[in-house]
Parts: sequence; structure tokens; C-alpha cells
Amino acid sequence: MKGRDVPDRLRSYFNTLQAEMKSVSKRVRVLDPMSVSGRQRSEVFALDEVIRDAIEAHHAQFKRHKIDVITDLTTRPLRIRAVKGMIVQIIENLISNSVYWLDMRAEREPSFKPKISISLESDPPVMMFEDNGRGIAPENRDQVFKMFFSLKDTRRRRGLGLYIAREAAMHNGGTLELDEERDPETGRLHKFVLELPAGAQV
Repeated sequence: MKGRDVPDRLRSYFNTLQAEMKSVSKRVRVLDPMSVSGRQRSEVFALDEVIRDAIEAHHAQFKRHKIDVITDLTTRPLRIRAVKGMIVQIIENLISNSVYWLDMRAEREPSFKPKISISLESDPPVMMFEDNGRGIAPENRDQVFKMFFSLKDTRRRRGLGLYIAREAAMHNGGTLELDEERDPETGRLHKFVLELPAGAQV
């Protein structure tokens, strides 16, 4: 419809639709390694690139929810050998949880500015994922990884995301933990730490 006389409102809808289609296309490319065949295949890839791709795939969602994403990734590619689909699954589950709980806090606090922070370290490969949402009570530090445990409302409650994420980390010889350091503002836990074995780094 380029070059045609289209009402501004309609043109705005088309622009939004185009942006959403691009976002969906990016997410499909990111999620492809999570297919049944892709999930089981160990390969060499750059962990920092996978994180950047996941963030870009969620760009429209982060924009809608007014979430600021801050990254501190390695300056050089952090290449690892692992099952890429499983690593993507871990990141996707952490993002999904964060968006939900950031929304919960934003509903209660109009001046709240939601934020997600992701950082990487090497030797061994470690990813830290943190948000400034409601946080998790210290007594639930291990509970959140148990199958079917969930604090979400009943409509959204499945209780499998973090369980699957931890299983995926263990399958790759790593660990997924909730850091025990309490946030000084909330007194709760906010940081997930994914650590892969030193031998995974290429």
C-alpha cells in the first residue's frame, strides 16, 4: 500500500503489525534450537550471542511492558559446548518469569521502573540473571525449582519453568541456583546464577 492515500490511523496499525511480525520471526529463529531434534544436540556456540538474540527477540515485549534491559556481557565471544536448545530454554524461562513478576510490581507501584540485568563471566562460564521485581522469599530459595511449585495466580500457574530450567542446566553438567544474597530494598532474593562446567568453555 506504499504510495497510496491511507488514513494515518490505518498506516499506524500496519506499522505496528509489521514490527510484531519481525519480532515473531526473530523469536522463531531463537526458538528453533528448542525443537525436539535441536534440544538434544550438543554443539559449539557463543553464549553471549544467544543472550543477545533472546533479548532482541523479546524487544517488542520489553517495550510494551516498559522493561529496561541492562547487559554486561563479555567483550570477546564466550564460546561453549552445550545443548543450545536447552540453554535457550533456560533464558526463555527466566525472561518469562521476570516479565510476569515485574508486571505484578508495576501494577501495585505506579512509579516503579522495571529492570532486568544479565551479565556473563568466563572460566567457568557463568550467567547472572536479575530483575528488580518482587523477588523470592529466602525460605523459598530451593522450593522454586521443585516441580509444580508456583506462586503465580492460578490462571498462570504451572510450576514447571524453573524445574525444567534447572534440569536443562544439570543435563549440561551445570547448575542453576538462586543466589542467597538478599536485596537491601526488598529483603528478598532476585538473582539467578547459571554456572556451566569449566570444560564447557571452548
